[in-house]
Amino acid sequence: MNSALPTLERTVDSPTLLTLNQLCEVEPALTPGGVRYLLSNCGHDIPGVYRFGRRILFDRAEFVEAIKQGKTATITRRTPL
Repeated sequence: MNSALPTLERTVDSPTLLTLNQLCEVEPALTPGGVRYLLSNCGHDIPGVYRFGRRILFDRAEFVEAIKQGKTATITRRTPL
């Protein structure tokens, strides 16, 4: 008898909300420190980032699409010259 619990397969199309650590596990190119830095400088206006109480949750598909579209390319608070 196999006592292991079945795992839920996450796909890019799934609407699952992930914590920061879960997001970094399924997207190895992202690091927790890098995402925290991005959030501290861009705020939480990035697509795919949601607040649930004190917790920050990520919609993987929306967040990855925002990265692909370049919405996270400029992450400084400085205004352009």
